[in-house]
Amino acid sequence: MNLKLKHYLELDGVRAIAVIMVMLYHFFQDLNTSDAVLLFVKKISLFGKTGVSLFFVLSGFLITRILIDTKQREGYFKSFYARRILRIFPLYYFFLIVYYFILPLLPGRSFVGFSDQIWYWTFLQNVAMTFGWHNIGPSHYWSLAVEEHFYLFWPLIIYFCSLKNIKWAIVALCFLSLGTRFLLIYFHFEESQFSLARFDELAIGACLAVLEREHKLTRNNLKYFASAFIILLFPLLYISLKNGSYSLLDSMMRYLILGLFYGSFIAIAMTLSTKHFLKKILSNNLMRFTGKISFGLYVYHPICFLLVSKYLKVPNLALHFVLCIGLAYLVSVLSYYLLEKRFLGLKSKFGY
Repeated sequence: MNLKLKHYLELDGVRAIAVIMVMLYHFFQDLNTSDAVLLFVKKISLFGKTGVSLFFVLSGFLITRILIDTKQREGYFKSFYARRILRIFPLYYFFLIVYYFILPLLPGRSFVGFSDQIWYWTFLQNVAMTFGWHNIGPSHYWSLAVEEHFYLFWPLIIYFCSLKNIKWAIVALCFLSLGTRFLLIYFHFEESQFSLARFDELAIGACLAVLEREHKLTRNNLKYFASAFIILLFPLLYISLKNGSYSLLDSMMRYLILGLFYGSFIAIAMTLSTKHFLKKILSNNLMRFTGKISFGLYVYHPICFLLVSKYLKVPNLALHFVLCIGLAYLVSVLSYYLLEKRFLGLKSKFGY
């Protein structure tokens, strides 16, 4: 069941789009303004929050295609988990050290008790957030917990299931997420950060990996992916216009709709002609580099924005924006080459 996995350059660009969306969301949502134009931009930037959904779908695809390709090779579990640990843990825990032990040294900040930290050290922060258990930490870390929880069981599903049964597992995961969201909403809990409530987006990414295995991610099927993308724009627009005033059905369906929407977008990006302008944009050097350092950008950008706002106090909004984004890029580049890359180099010791 071995397939020479193709590296899609455009997916680095897709990853870049996801992190840029999240950064724009956080920048404009923290903006205090009465200007009509900026208020409109702030409202539009709310959609940037869905960049996390794009991350989930992309992760589901990339992880599942690796798992399907390597399930019959020696060291399947050991190699997968070792490589995931080397990719996630160094930066994840390094930033927690910075957040809990270095940032409190700054004026106006205080140290956090370990009982409030423990959820973040154990990847349970999203559980604490969902059920209102007291926690203090980098709030955007919830999505990293969702992915780690997915990695705990998905390799087992792939290992023991045939391709046909993997499809059924994907369908089951989608229904599980829908049911979980229903129960959380019914009992008045926040449904957006709990792992089981977001697994359908990762499952849709996994579905793309199955389509690739079946040789269906081809230009011949581009029209179907494009049609799905266009059709999904309508329910997505409907939900967006609700501006948070969601019915129970809206809240249950919105992440599934987002997952399908972004899944079709990723499929389009992969099946377009290499000469298509979208493929060229996604594959250009800046987008690919942004995708390469996207983990760092995601982790560091909130604190970079906070430091610029608190200590530089630039009156010009455009300059303030450039400084925020520029600092996030600078810190992420340094982190990638001085920290992350050293551990990524060790992944070669855990080849399949």
